[in-house]
Amino acid sequence: MNEIELTVSGMSCDHCAKTVQNLLIDERGVTEVSVDLKSGNVVVKGDSKTNRNQLISAINLSGVYQAQ
Repeated sequence: MNEIELTVSGMSCDHCAKTVQNLLIDERGVTEVSVDLKSGNVVVKGDSKTNRNQLISAINLSGVYQAQ
């Protein structure tokens, strides 16, 4: 199982954290997403098909949040 850590800016409430979580859980290979609203850290767990760049793109395409 892969574990990918991202930093996401633009989240200011629980709804934001849930939105980011939902954006990522729909990506190929993702099995679990943990969002720490306070720090902006997001941990994504998934299989070998989980791709860091794909996850970043999924968040950035929202137009609201920025991932790196």
